[in-house]
Amino acid sequence: MEDCNDKKFSTGGSRRAFVAGAVLTGLAGSMALPAGASVAKATPLAGTGVRTPAQAQMRQWFEAYLAAFNRSDFDAFGRYYADDVQFAGQAATLTGRQAVIDFYRNAHGYLHEQLELLTFVGAASGNNCLAELQTTLVARRDWPDMPTGAMKAGDRRQSINFVMYDIAGERFTRVRSARFSSQPGQPT
Repeated sequence: MEDCNDKKFSTGGSRRAFVAGAVLTGLAGSMALPAGASVAKATPLAGTGVRTPAQAQMRQWFEAYLAAFNRSDFDAFGRYYADDVQFAGQAATLTGRQAVIDFYRNAHGYLHEQLELLTFVGAASGNNCLAELQTTLVARRDWPDMPTGAMKAGDRRQSINFVMYDIAGERFTRVRSARFSSQPGQPT
């Protein structure tokens, strides 16, 4: 999906390092939960205290975004982007909600893209969140000039990406991502 060249964001090679990095990059007071974990069973990130209802609501809000994205509901997931969103992705760097929606409309014409939430870190302030996402791409038809490398109909690619979202008024104002891994033999 997205990849950013922001060198301040470093994964350190593991989920634990990713979550620790999230705390160091300004999400102190946040909570990390593997996908599927219930709020009642959540274990706070070391030294951050108890998970708040606001953080639980933030995760639900984010999961609704992913659900809309996965069903290619452009109107629904487009509402999550601010009019002037700054989007730094692997395949494109874009400014504005309409540019992001147009990009995904074009991409989804060529491929099916599925995002699976693996880890979520939400700031107690509600101004930021980080997500570890597994991205699966399946080409619907040949896309010889795909920005991240040509795909032929039926090709499948999978990668793990870390995505940081800046949020204001329940809208993404900035989206930055970094690829953590891809399938062996796949372009990075």
